[in-house]
Amino acid sequence: MKIWTSEHTFNHPWETVAQAAWRKYPNPMNPAVIGTDVVERKVTDGVLITHRLVSSKWFFPRWAQAVCIIIIFNTLAA
Repeated sequence: MKIWTSEHTFNHPWETVAQAAWRKYPNPMNPAVIGTDVVERKVTDGVLITHRLVSSKWFFPRWAQAVCIIIIFNTLAA
């Protein structure tokens, strides 16, 4: 399983970044993502934590489409 992580500091108020994270999908700029399911979303001590499953139309080979799952964990700290 491939795991990818990244970290970025946004030069915007926490409220703006948190709203953007909640509204990330659906996104007309990325029509490959056809749906998301929120497994968990909470704010604890000023940290937004989300856990989502993503469905997409990315063009993997048919055998890979049957076994690929996209799981996103986000942590946004103030």
